[in-house]
Amino acid sequence: MKGKLLGITGVAVTALVSLVTLTGCIVSDDDWWGAPPYGYNYNDPRLAGYWALVQYNSDPVSAADANYMYFSGDGYGYYYYLDNGYREREQLRYWSQQSNSGASNCQINIQYQYSSPLTTSYWFTHGNNTLWMQWQTAGGRVQTYVYDRIDRAPW
Repeated sequence: MKGKLLGITGVAVTALVSLVTLTGCIVSDDDWWGAPPYGYNYNDPRLAGYWALVQYNSDPVSAADANYMYFSGDGYGYYYYLDNGYREREQLRYWSQQSNSGASNCQINIQYQYSSPLTTSYWFTHGNNTLWMQWQTAGGRVQTYVYDRIDRAPW
């Protein structure tokens, strides 16, 4: 039961992530798929590679309920997730920028193929092998996702 609840929660959170931004900055989809919008001026080389979701807020996430991301190092990538048991993959674009607010001085701006842009603070631990992403919902609740570096795509 807990696994199913966590899976449902994961899907709901993924949808929420798509709708909520830390900065409230909205840009057009064309900007994201062409070149970085103004101010989103670099790609952090520490992001490059594959990442598996291992924790949502304080709760561990099982491999069966995880989602995954791939950052190419040049602003392109993929988001991997399960949808009703089906393996899905969608493209994403991303750009980093410096920030003076939030949990770190770095922000990543992600445009998923099928949803709105998302901006979140991020930082690394464990020798840059654990990626933390954090933002605040419109209701003021802090959301924290923790990803661990993995060797390859999940599928």
